[in-house]
Amino acid sequence: MKYKNSLVLISTLLISGGCIQRTTGTKPTIQVIETPQTVVGRAGETTTITTRREPIITMGEPIIIDEQPIVTTPQNDLSSIINIRRPYLAGVYANNPKLRRFIDTMVNKYHFRRDYLNGVFSNVQRDTLSLKKYNVFGTAKTTMKANSVGSWDKYPKFVTEDRIKNGIAFWRANRYYLEKAAFIYHVAPEYILGIIGVETNFGRDIGKHRLIDALTSLSLEYKKRSKFFTKQLEEYLLLTKEQKMNPLEIKGSYGGAFGIVQFMPDSFRDYAVDFNGDNIANLFDPADAIGSTANFFVKKGKWNSNIPVAMKVQYPKSRIYGVKDGYKTEYSQSYLKSLGMRPTSNFYGYKGPVSLIKLSHYNYDELWWGTKNFYAIARYNPREYYVMSVHLLAQAIRQRYYETYKN
Repeated sequence: MKYKNSLVLISTLLISGGCIQRTTGTKPTIQVIETPQTVVGRAGETTTITTRREPIITMGEPIIIDEQPIVTTPQNDLSSIINIRRPYLAGVYANNPKLRRFIDTMVNKYHFRRDYLNGVFSNVQRDTLSLKKYNVFGTAKTTMKANSVGSWDKYPKFVTEDRIKNGIAFWRANRYYLEKAAFIYHVAPEYILGIIGVETNFGRDIGKHRLIDALTSLSLEYKKRSKFFTKQLEEYLLLTKEQKMNPLEIKGSYGGAFGIVQFMPDSFRDYAVDFNGDNIANLFDPADAIGSTANFFVKKGKWNSNIPVAMKVQYPKSRIYGVKDGYKTEYSQSYLKSLGMRPTSNFYGYKGPVSLIKLSHYNYDELWWGTKNFYAIARYNPREYYVMSVHLLAQAIRQRYYETYKN
């Protein structure tokens, strides 16, 4: 009887914890909780934003609505950091003079313990995939130029049904923080979602490379950009020290970006914010990722909430020649109209200067005008096709969201 009672108790706990799925029971009830909260803006103004958490399944058969990805957050495990320490440098880069000089710099400039850094770098593994991605060795891949014929047709497509649905689910689940970011930073929610969607499909693809491996390998072996990646490695060690995190545990992209919004280490230290009030800036947390992206747009991109981002224009010829394009260009709208370009909308009344963006299809050039906000997104990734993907995904999510959830 004692063992029977124990089994019943364990089964109950497993069911309530989601480890065992109920197959019978009453139909679940869905509860919507709304909690008002006052938020203070940059200029000292206040507003009340309602936290809407929907839905909560209380019992019965499980129903998956607005399912969010499970993102593993690195833990602040101080004991594991202490255990890293070693009296000497070992591992694959033990005899690398550049690494030894780097360790000297970190010890002398930032007062790191030498035995701690010896322990960290003794555990580094050569990230061959990252090195191959940057053509450090192996067969060099042909780089697709942005303006080559058909390059937009070949570019990865981010405006997909899957990402739009995931974006809507993410918006609903994080509506409060998106509204908070819109109020404090004046950045429209859809453009924050556009970044998160393009970067990681809303947390579903945050990268599998250990950052310490990728950054160390690129710093020591990628001569063309060694200075950049050495700086990122330095910033990474500083942020893990400040956040009291184990540098061997954080994973991200092959280029060293991490979190839901894939910040590089220097961007984390410059623009990451604690947006949920837990005193930690954690880019694996949706709230902090939202606030940090908005902060980046404003501080680095100089985002202007009073102007649009981009507008498609018509052109009478299939190709355009003799006019420089790119997000760094600047023309008056009247000049571009004199070349035969015609707006497809009133551009929200915007009459200011624009950049000329060309998306090359196999059979024609698709032309757009971009504003300073297009440039602001380019500060995140300086490629026109990337920015256009963010813009198109943002607009698609916004349209679908308001068509589906008007309240």
